[in-house]
Amino acid sequence: MSTSRIVFAALSALLLFWGVGAYNRLVSLRSAVTVAWAPIDAQLRRRQALAFDLATALAELPAMSDEVGRSTLQTLVAATRQAQAAADHAQVRPSSAGAIQSLGLAEQVLDGALRPLRVLIGARAGLLDEPPIAERVQALLHGLQEADEQISFTRRVFKEAVASFNAAVHELPTRLVASAFGFRPAAPLQGASPERGPDSQLVSSFGDRR
Repeated sequence: MSTSRIVFAALSALLLFWGVGAYNRLVSLRSAVTVAWAPIDAQLRRRQALAFDLATALAELPAMSDEVGRSTLQTLVAATRQAQAAADHAQVRPSSAGAIQSLGLAEQVLDGALRPLRVLIGARAGLLDEPPIAERVQALLHGLQEADEQISFTRRVFKEAVASFNAAVHELPTRLVASAFGFRPAAPLQGASPERGPDSQLVSSFGDRR
């Protein structure tokens, strides 16, 4: 075998070895994104369930039976279902930027639907005077606040996993392997549960009235 053939064979073997390593690295980083998504998915679903239960509890109050009250609760229920559907889609492929971005938008809508409840609780005297309903609503509000805090933490972990994966997808020469095998950049979750959003303010408002 000539020297040129030996060199070519060695270079080919080296290129193949590097390609396999780059591919395995991308798979590992994408798997890390999926693992990091699991806890945030759990907290988002908990938050969505609590929001739905809150709407159900408030619907039992006579003070919420007027047009404004019914509209506010209907909007919350619709936003909750939209967020649940988006979460189902994101759960299948948490590394899909489109799925995560759609979920972020749905969570922003849910945040916007929760916000008017603080206004109603603050504006309507005696809204939560009935002890059984008041205790249930208080527990739900505290649950929402705890879910917000957990989402804030798990979202940072997910963001770090996404950043590591995206860095590998974009860097050269790994980008060549990523392009060849269909690896696409992921996206962090935006817009879900601000550090002090409407739910925590609702708890504070409730506590001041007790």
